[in-house]
Amino acid sequence: MNRFHLSTFVSRKRLCAAALGAAAVAASVFAVQAAPPKGANGASADVDWGSYEGTLGANHYSTLTQVNQSNVDKLQVAWTYDLGSAVSVGNPLVVKGVMYVFGKNGGAISAVDAATGKEIWITEPKMVGPRLRGLTYWESTDHSKHRVVFFKGNHIRQIDAATGKLDPDYDVDLKLGLERDPEVIVNVQNSSPPKVWHDTLLLGSSPGEEYGSAVGDIRGFDLNTGKLLWQFHTIPTQDEPEIKTWGPNPRAFNGGANAWTGTSVDENRGILYAVTGSGTYDFWGVDRPGNNLYADCLLAIDIRTGKLLWHFQDVHHDVWDYDLASSPVLFTARSNGRMVDSVAIAGKTGFLFAFDRVTGKPLFPIEERPVPQGEHMEGEKLSPTQPFPTVLKPFVRQTFTVDDIDPAIPEPERSELQKKLASLRWEGIFTPPSTRATLQAPGSNGGANFGLTAADPIRGRVYVLGFDIPAVIQLTKSMPQFGAGNTPMERGRSLYQQNCAMCHGADRAGHPPTYPSLVGVSSHMSIEELTDLIHVGKPPMPGFPNIVGQSMTDLLTYVNNGFIPSDAPPRKVMKGLAEGEPRWRTDYGYWYSKSTGNGVMRPPWTTLTAYDMNTGKQLWQVPVDSDPNYPIKGIKTGTGDLTKYGIAVTAGNLLFVPEPRLKKLMALDPDTGKTIWEGDLPEKAVGIPAVYSVNGREYIAMPAASGTANPKGAPKGAAPAEVHNKFVVFALPTETK
Repeated sequence: MNRFHLSTFVSRKRLCAAALGAAAVAASVFAVQAAPPKGANGASADVDWGSYEGTLGANHYSTLTQVNQSNVDKLQVAWTYDLGSAVSVGNPLVVKGVMYVFGKNGGAISAVDAATGKEIWITEPKMVGPRLRGLTYWESTDHSKHRVVFFKGNHIRQIDAATGKLDPDYDVDLKLGLERDPEVIVNVQNSSPPKVWHDTLLLGSSPGEEYGSAVGDIRGFDLNTGKLLWQFHTIPTQDEPEIKTWGPNPRAFNGGANAWTGTSVDENRGILYAVTGSGTYDFWGVDRPGNNLYADCLLAIDIRTGKLLWHFQDVHHDVWDYDLASSPVLFTARSNGRMVDSVAIAGKTGFLFAFDRVTGKPLFPIEERPVPQGEHMEGEKLSPTQPFPTVLKPFVRQTFTVDDIDPAIPEPERSELQKKLASLRWEGIFTPPSTRATLQAPGSNGGANFGLTAADPIRGRVYVLGFDIPAVIQLTKSMPQFGAGNTPMERGRSLYQQNCAMCHGADRAGHPPTYPSLVGVSSHMSIEELTDLIHVGKPPMPGFPNIVGQSMTDLLTYVNNGFIPSDAPPRKVMKGLAEGEPRWRTDYGYWYSKSTGNGVMRPPWTTLTAYDMNTGKQLWQVPVDSDPNYPIKGIKTGTGDLTKYGIAVTAGNLLFVPEPRLKKLMALDPDTGKTIWEGDLPEKAVGIPAVYSVNGREYIAMPAASGTANPKGAPKGAAPAEVHNKFVVFALPTETK
C-alpha cells in the first residue's frame, strides 16, 4: 500500500509565512469562540445565525449557553411563522433581531421579527425557487449597504435588508463566462447559498449531472459592482497542467466538478474551502480518462486571488456519483501536541477526512489502497487505488449481505431479495459499474449529503449524520425523452401522458393510497426531491432516468400546474453532444422494499456519529428518527428515505437534531448521544435548526415543517386540504431563561 502524498500548490516560503502566524491567529479565534460576546453593560450580547449553516465555518455552532442540559426540558414554542402550502427546506438567517426566510406565496422572501415572528416585509411571490436551501446576508465594508443576496433564474440578485426592495441595478448573469453557449446551459445557479468574505461573494454552481452539463467553476464576484474578480477552473483549460488528468479538451464537453453543496471560510486568513462533485456523466467516465482533478476534491482557495493553496481528492476518476455533498466544517483540535486549526469533510463513501487548514497536511494518516478492477465498461480507465483513512472509522456500513436484509420484510419478498442479492456483482466498495446489475454500498444517496456535518470548534469534535442506503446500478444505452409542444406546459403535458398518467391519472388525482395524487405535490416535496424521485423511483414506481435537462423542467412545470416558471429558450443542441444520441445511463437505483417502503437494509438507516478529532476516536453512534409503523417495536429505525436535514451544536452542551418521521426536534447530550428532550412539531421537519438570541433570550428555530395537501385516505378528486407549513421557534419561558 502506498502512503498518501499531499499535492500542494503553495510555495514553501508562503507556507512558512502562513504557519508562523497560524498560532497567534488560532489563539485569538479560540478565545473569541470560547465564550459568548459581551455587550457594553457586561451582559451577553445577542448572537446571530448570520450565515447558511450558522457560521462562515459551516459548523452549525452557536456560542449560546442559556439553554443547556439543566433547563432544556422546559423549552416551549415561542412563535411560528406560517408559510401556507409552500415548503422551505433551507436554513433561515438571523441578523440583528431579524429573521430572513423564504418559501411563502410560492417562493417569496420574508423578514420577520426574530423574537415574535411578526412579519416586517415580504417580497413579491416566486422570488426564489423551491430548491434553494438558504439566503446570504451582506453588509458592505463601509456599512452603507445591508443586503440579502440570492439566486433568481441563473442570476445573482440583491434586496435591501431593511425594506425588501429589489435592487434593479444589480443583476449578474451566471451563464456567462463558462466557455459555453449560454443557450445550451439549462441551469448553473447553485441550490446552496454563497458565502461572503468582506465585499466578495463566493459561489459554486449546480449545473446538473447530465452529458453536456456546464463546467462547475468556482467564482468570486464584487458585491458592490457585480464584477467578476476571479474564476477557478475545476475542469482545466488547455494550458493548465491538470488537463493530463482529463484527456484532450475537457472543457468543451465535460461538465460538473462543481461546488453544489455549501462552502466554508476561514475569515481571518481569507481562505475558501469548497468541495466538488464528480465530472459528468456520473457513472460513465470513458470520455474523461484520468483522475479528473479537481472533481471530488476539497479545495483551499485564496479568496484575494482565486489561486489554489492546496487540495485533496477523496475519489479518483469517480464513476459512482460519490461527490462530496456536505460542507467542509472548521474547528480546532490537538494534533501532535499542538492546537491545529482544521477542516473536515465527510463523503458519500462513509469516510471522514481531516486536515490542517493552512498546510493541507492530514490530521490522521491516509493510505492509497487497491480497489476492485473487475468487470467494467469498455474504454474505462479506472484508478487502481483510492484514499482510505487509517484512523477515522467509517460512519456508515460499507457492505450488504443477506444477513443485513431488514428482518421486517416478509415473504415472499424476503426470498426474492436474497436471490437478487446473490446475483449482483459485488467486489467491495468501489466496485465499478457495468452493463450487469452491480451493488453499491453505500449507494450514491448514502453516507453524508448536504447539511449533514457539524462541529464543535472548541472541543474539537465533528458530528456526522449518515445514511445507510444501498443501491443497484446498471448501465444501459438509451435515448433521452422529449415532450411535444411549444411551451413548457405543453411539453410537460406530453411527457406526463407518456410516462405518468397510467398510474397517477389524466387529471393527476392518482389512485390513493397506492398511486398518490400529484395535485399540490409541491406543498410537501421540494423540486429536488421530486427530481430524485422521478429519476430513481420508489416501489411500485419505476425510475425514469431518461427524463433529463429541459425535459425534466417541462415535466415538473406541468405536474406543479405551472408552479415552476420557465423562460428557457427553444432547446439548442450542443455541438458534438446532440441530445438525440443514445448514451450510457443508469438510474440511481436506491434499493427500497416493495412491502415496507423502507430501505432493504437492516435498520438503523440513519445514524449520528460523534468523532473526537483530538484522538480520531468515535465517541458514540446512535440512530436518529424512526418509522412509527415499523412492525418490530422497540427499534429506532432511522429515517430511511430521501429526506435531508441537519443538526445544530451549542456551547450549552447540546445537539439539536430533527426527527422528520416522528415530527420532533430533539436535544442530545454530545458526550453520550442520549436524548435529553423532544419537542413536537406540527408536521415533518425538513432543514437545519438555527440557534440565536434576541434581547438576551435564546431561540431554536426549526426551518420548516412540511405538511401534505392530500393526506392519505382523502377521497379521489377531493379538493386539496388547506396546508399551514410553519417555521417553529422554541425558547425557554421568560421566567426560567
